[in-house]
Amino acid sequence: MKKSLIILTFCLLLSTSFVAAQISISEPYDTYNLGDKVYITADGLRGSESGNLNMGLVCGNLTTNVLKISARAFSTDQDQSYSIPYKILTEEDLEITNIKDIIGSCRLSASLGENTASSKTFTISDEISVTPTLDKINYNPGEEITLTINATKANGKALNGFLEVKNATEFTKEVEGGSAIETFTMSETAEAGSYTLMISAYDTNKDGDHLNIGNTTVFFKINQIATRVSTSLSKVEVIPGENLTIGSDIFDQSEKEMPGTVSLIIISPEDEEILKTIQSQETISIDFPTNATEGLWKIHSTFSDLEDETEFEIMELQKAEFHIEGGVLRINNIGNVPYNKTVSIKIGETISEISLNIKEGKEKNFNLEAPDGEYTITVEDGETNFEGSVLLTGNAISVKDLETVGIFTNYSVVWIFLIIILGATGVILFFRYRKKGKIPTGKGKIKEKINGIKEKINGKIPARVKSEVSNTMNFTNKSPKVQGLDDKNYHHEDDSMLDLTKKKISSAESTLVLKGEKNQSAVIAISIKNNKKLNDNSKNTLIEAINKMKEAKGLVDWREDHIFIVFSPLATKTFHNEELASKAAFNAWKKLIEHNKKFNEKIEFNIGVHSGELVASKEGGKLKYTGIGNTIALARRISDSNKEKILISDDIRKKMLRDLKVHKEEAIGKHQIYSISEIKNKEANQAKLKELLKRMED
Repeated sequence: MKKSLIILTFCLLLSTSFVAAQISISEPYDTYNLGDKVYITADGLRGSESGNLNMGLVCGNLTTNVLKISARAFSTDQDQSYSIPYKILTEEDLEITNIKDIIGSCRLSASLGENTASSKTFTISDEISVTPTLDKINYNPGEEITLTINATKANGKALNGFLEVKNATEFTKEVEGGSAIETFTMSETAEAGSYTLMISAYDTNKDGDHLNIGNTTVFFKINQIATRVSTSLSKVEVIPGENLTIGSDIFDQSEKEMPGTVSLIIISPEDEEILKTIQSQETISIDFPTNATEGLWKIHSTFSDLEDETEFEIMELQKAEFHIEGGVLRINNIGNVPYNKTVSIKIGETISEISLNIKEGKEKNFNLEAPDGEYTITVEDGETNFEGSVLLTGNAISVKDLETVGIFTNYSVVWIFLIIILGATGVILFFRYRKKGKIPTGKGKIKEKINGIKEKINGKIPARVKSEVSNTMNFTNKSPKVQGLDDKNYHHEDDSMLDLTKKKISSAESTLVLKGEKNQSAVIAISIKNNKKLNDNSKNTLIEAINKMKEAKGLVDWREDHIFIVFSPLATKTFHNEELASKAAFNAWKKLIEHNKKFNEKIEFNIGVHSGELVASKEGGKLKYTGIGNTIALARRISDSNKEKILISDDIRKKMLRDLKVHKEEAIGKHQIYSISEIKNKEANQAKLKELLKRMED
């Protein structure tokens, strides 16, 4: 009995020792991020005289010991627990070389002597989930873009760290509580297309090195916005009968060409319009007939709310077509100005020359006669030639104008009859009054008698003819074209008639003028040092500047590298030409300066303005002039004396003292020269004065 009790007691002791040897370790979270704190507790620990309590972090093939304590520190009589306050998942706290080695699946382990315990498997990560959000997808250049970031670590906790954005734009921002918001803009000249934002969210260790990081991208688009429409021309001076190639380009905010349909309005000098459409980056060709209106044409280009305007000039063209039908030579003016040429007509070996003046769109007919036979007819005017064979009849070779030479030719019998009546009436009245001694004396009585005679004659003339008769005088180089004296067909005007009152001056020419008017005139001289090297764009700008001076009543005399604009009283109808010239020169200077700032191709110019006497006359639509003294020479020297300035002589300055703000420049010989920096706006000043006076009256 005693022996059995001893055996039972021994077994109980063995059983108690086995239970005490079972240790356990606390279960970790499912996921940790680098830098997190890991809490470890081991239970069921019983001390012994040898060995150690070891706790470790086992990640793959790497085991990192986080605790080592002698087994003697624990009681051998009862189970105990031991907790590590926490371990931080950093290289410093774990005493490892590379913190990235522990990333992945891990477990905690504890061992005391031969007894061990392990936790469940968990994950250590360095990942951050980054979710970007934009307020929209498509933006216009320069428009605000709002980016919102939400960042969560793999352990489910909100990130407190930093945000770094690169590529389309760059910035760094702090992330608090897992979120950050940033507003930015793309340049107003940013190219259209897709853009990418590369986004990184991270936190750092004490040395500033990244611990956890998350990367993502987000896309947005910049819209293509048309900012400029530009019209190009194959030439700026078009001869009628030729074609003009027009190109149009639409440019976006980054100056890249973009597609689109441009509307063109081609406006003639008479404000007639031609409507066309053209695709961007393409060209169209416009054929101008030989009678296209001469002068300055405009092209107004529009796309959406964008506009552009350019100009070209249709040149004057004297051109005729020659036809022969049944012995009649027909000469048609198919040009755009009166046809004033001498035409040579060769019939067989006989040559006749006729001087013509045919208005636009009109024709002249000539009857060709020669002794019976077939003849080769050659007609030419120096530019156009015509040759044909025709059967002619007649007594001799001749060229006769088929048009009437006046009402006396068509109705000679009628007029002879009227003249006879008039003469007879005059003779009868003369003798009647002579016999009675009542011959009228004095201007009033004579006029009264003449009026009486006119009334009697008028009674004999058809009403239609009488309504067309006037007391005015028409100047012509040939008789009026009429169709009859009957009431239905009478026409009193001749299409070939010259109206000498409507001649206008369009240009100036320096020549010797022996008979003319001497007047004080103003002269602008523009020196273009690189005239022969200018591209089409620069030439267009120069022509636009000159045309503005034409509009200010200046007459242009273009001489290669120098352009003279003459302001003569004969054309301007004023003696205040210094003011007209100064303002016109100042506006041209601003136009050229603006061009040089905008384009790489520079216009190397300088402008000089001087006032002096000119002898001038109007001849053939031109102002022909001769300078007196140094009027022209000094204007030219002033234009050659500097660069990109507008310079005036002392003569101009004295007459414009109240209107100009000037600076003294280097003298040319004995002549002091000044540069203009401002032209005062008299109209604006007068308006201000009126407003001030009005306030004072109130």
